[in-house]
Amino acid sequence: MTIKYFLCSMILLLNGLRLFSLNAVEPALSAEQFLAEIRRPLTQDVWGEITGRITHVAEGKAQLSGDLRIRITFRNSSLHAQLVLNEKNVYGFEQKHAPGEAVSSSLSKPETEIAPGLFAFGLEPEDLTFSFLYWNFLEELPRQKSRMRDCRVMKLAHPDGTGIVQVWFDAEFGFPLEAWWFKNGETTPWRKLEMKGAKKHANGLWFVREMRLEGTNWKTRVIFDFASLNEIGSQ
Repeated sequence: MTIKYFLCSMILLLNGLRLFSLNAVEPALSAEQFLAEIRRPLTQDVWGEITGRITHVAEGKAQLSGDLRIRITFRNSSLHAQLVLNEKNVYGFEQKHAPGEAVSSSLSKPETEIAPGLFAFGLEPEDLTFSFLYWNFLEELPRQKSRMRDCRVMKLAHPDGTGIVQVWFDAEFGFPLEAWWFKNGETTPWRKLEMKGAKKHANGLWFVREMRLEGTNWKTRVIFDFASLNEIGSQ
């Protein structure tokens, strides 16, 4: 179900960052069934490459900008990604989400990080891989609106117990529109994520062109301008 794809000038050939292979989701599904449908993996192993531009503005600091390149492999039970920032800093991310097993993830950072590093932009690896969608289910909250769409709102907990994310999913299609992160024991989110430019391609895949993140006195914008997708074993 989860993959990344492509924006090609003014033609919606492949529009954006995250790819979801979802048809309309059955409205009678329980919260657990709804999430299982959203997390349903692709039927084939694939790899892709995405490029984009990231900017970060924080009060009292100079604006940061950088080029972002992501190489990512999706398998039925795992995700492997390499994030390259400004062709200088290389980050590795791995997530395992085998059916019936707890989700686990790991991050490797450059031995010598050249400023500005990834975290200086207010960005976390799960923002680019959407691995937070696999966090442990806690509860479903009352339905709300996001970008004029009726949404099912799910509260999920980090597998390591380090925080909680609240996600707004389009109630009809299951596409995530917003996410708010909370530190344990707190009721005010410390960061928020919003998707923009989500459209459905003719083959039923969803694409996102832009991500916006914000926290206290800072904002980050990521615009993806190119991606390619191939089955494992293809050139």
